[in-house]
Amino acid sequence: MSIFTENKIYPEEETPLKEHFSEFYDSVYVASLPFFRIENETKSKSFKASEKITVEQAKAEMKELKSLKLENVEIFTSNKDYPKEKEIYENGVLIKWKEIVSNTELSDSIELNRALKTSIGAYKKKLERQDLLKTLNHYTDLEKIWHPSEGGFDLFTKKKIYQAFKNFNKDIIIIVDEFFENTVELDLTKLSEYEFIDKIDYKDYYIYSSDREILFTIEWDSYFCLVAVDKNKIEYIENHFEGFIADEKTTHLWDW
Repeated sequence: MSIFTENKIYPEEETPLKEHFSEFYDSVYVASLPFFRIENETKSKSFKASEKITVEQAKAEMKELKSLKLENVEIFTSNKDYPKEKEIYENGVLIKWKEIVSNTELSDSIELNRALKTSIGAYKKKLERQDLLKTLNHYTDLEKIWHPSEGGFDLFTKKKIYQAFKNFNKDIIIIVDEFFENTVELDLTKLSEYEFIDKIDYKDYYIYSSDREILFTIEWDSYFCLVAVDKNKIEYIENHFEGFIADEKTTHLWDW
């Protein structure tokens, strides 16, 4: 049995990444989902993919909630102004995490990740870092920089995934959704870069070459994805994705 046959491609939170993927890969890269700016952006007041709203606002937007007694809950809604993939593809400029860190009081990618996770209510109250989030929001609002959306491959990452497969002559690609219900096979010789990007839905969590030599996977609440490859390919991944190479102790909970 393997991570593929058992449908356990993404590792458990506390399992070392390299250990989890060791049957097929000897190197794992933790790749950040980038921020971005839209050229000539003028209209938006918020640059986050989702926003926290009040119970009253939620009930006003969703009739199904009006009769419910909602207490001690946090409600988030999608930002209607968040750019579509086509707009990002045509007018988006990638912003690296290191640029955000270097221009704010955030000390490193760990604090940036914690700020992002706090922004979507992913932590228990005692773990939230509202101070870090305030610092992040102040800078991104001022500079009109869009936050990445959690739990899905963004356009820039999908673009880099396509380029990686092409670089290593991997033409037949397998895409599997979050719950392993749908599997799609793509032939990259018949798809342009944007056509490939458009084929990957938000809940497609596992993307790998048919020979399983290159794997990209993400988890539902994360602002990073994992790239599993052999040591002969890790240098390319390191040079084309922002992030870091996992060591023997690195887990999904690397920021703690």
